[in-house]
Amino acid sequence: MSAHTRGLTIGFITVLLFGATVILQAFLVEEGIKPFAAVGFRYLAAGIVCLIIVVITRQSVLPEKGERIPAVLLGAFVYGLQAVLFYSALNYGTVASVSLLFYTYPIIVLLVSLAFRLRRWSWLAGGSAGLSVIGAALVVATGRAVAIEPIGIAMALGSACCVAVFLLVNKWLIPKTPAIVAATWVSFGVATSTLMLALLLGELENFSVRTWLVLVVSGAFTGLGTAGMYVMLASLGPAPASVLLSLQTVVAIMGSAIFLGQPVLAGQIIGGAAILGAIAISALGARRETGEPPDHPETSDVETKRK
Repeated sequence: MSAHTRGLTIGFITVLLFGATVILQAFLVEEGIKPFAAVGFRYLAAGIVCLIIVVITRQSVLPEKGERIPAVLLGAFVYGLQAVLFYSALNYGTVASVSLLFYTYPIIVLLVSLAFRLRRWSWLAGGSAGLSVIGAALVVATGRAVAIEPIGIAMALGSACCVAVFLLVNKWLIPKTPAIVAATWVSFGVATSTLMLALLLGELENFSVRTWLVLVVSGAFTGLGTAGMYVMLASLGPAPASVLLSLQTVVAIMGSAIFLGQPVLAGQIIGGAAILGAIAISALGARRETGEPPDHPETSDVETKRK
């Protein structure tokens, strides 16, 4: 299996984990859990899960020298901010409208990459990013009212910009640290900043057993998903990874249909197909840029036997 194929496989697993987390967050919003407390405890659980994986796999607990502070700060000021903004935006608009605005980040990643000459322009790259946004829009907007207050618009777009920044700067700030170690300290960075703010704002309160269970489970999913995202970033690059991550919208919709009884409409199915098409186009474009030959089943079988 090539590095690109491995990145796609891990990416799909990551999408499933993050999609499930969206469903769990919807429950926390309905329960009235405040943003900083919800995000803080979720990422504290995520960091603990990642740390356990680091210990089990016998890796160094700390990031590489020179990357320890950047890992924590990246979590505290970038990834944490996007999580809080997205969660907060749900209080000022429908899930459909917030998600629609948030999933503009593949376009932001592509435009910034082109502006700084991090990626060459191609119709495949532009088409995949545009198609992913159209697909996400269809998935989240079909059959639902797209209504949002101005502050919700600002929060959702701000969250999208934070994700774009994170995807673009991560490999420069933490290039040597193993993926799961980086995920651990980014998660702890998110937890530290948000829980401190939750304490200052008086958001820490007694939660029900069910709420704690949701926080722990969503944290575990977030930790595993964050680790997978780092591996995916290393294998695919920022632009293809951002397109693949947009598929979590489909997972969230399907999960809502199964666990919350919400219907899956024709427009949502078409939107999901558009996102899958965007992923395929992005993968083709990335492979052409790197000059990597397509996988051959015979070669993969031989390599597997050797291992």
